[in-house]
Amino acid sequence: MKDIGIIDTTIYIGDFAIHQPVTVLTDYIITVLCFCFFLQLNRPSFKDETTINWKRFFLILGFASFFGGSSHGFFSVHEGLGYKLFWLPMQALNVFAVYQAQKATLYSALKDSGNKYYWNLSYHIQLILFFVSVFLFQNFVVVIINSVIGLIPIMIIHFIDSKKAKASSWIAYGIAVLFLTAFVNASKFSIHAYFNYMDFAHILIMINLSLMFIGIKKKAISSILTN
Repeated sequence: MKDIGIIDTTIYIGDFAIHQPVTVLTDYIITVLCFCFFLQLNRPSFKDETTINWKRFFLILGFASFFGGSSHGFFSVHEGLGYKLFWLPMQALNVFAVYQAQKATLYSALKDSGNKYYWNLSYHIQLILFFVSVFLFQNFVVVIINSVIGLIPIMIIHFIDSKKAKASSWIAYGIAVLFLTAFVNASKFSIHAYFNYMDFAHILIMINLSLMFIGIKKKAISSILTN
């Protein structure tokens, strides 16, 4: 199958070139969504540890998406120091975002677990190993592996927790949608040169984050009502 994603879709605003413009746009929309979700959760009444960690998740992911979009838009050749100054921070921030999701889960769905200490220890070990790996290997596969190791357990835990708290199902289904992006990227399913598999994956991420936010906000409100 022809990889439509490699077709040059550069647009020019005067002398300023924007490469992969739709990919950049969808990345920046994710950034705006993340910042909006952060602001929605950044309220004095939402002071429980779970919500604090989830709002950090959205904030960090927002910056990661901004750096990722910029690395697509500003560089036609994906190599060199300038490119890596955007690309590597994007990866490192993704690693930290997963860590915040893990910590949020630790204070909610795992709060009564007898293995809470070991979950927490594994989160810290994973954070250190993959943060170092980002700069050591400089390969996006590091982020993918970290996300799989970090988010699949979170998804399963929230599906189990949904038997007690229905809002957890929103978080679990949101993460499930995220993993659909793996099939989109693997198949390189593209509708057009200006809407390729990367753009489609970004749309799925918007849906993923929106579903998660609904569940997170519901749990935050529930936490206020029960305290």
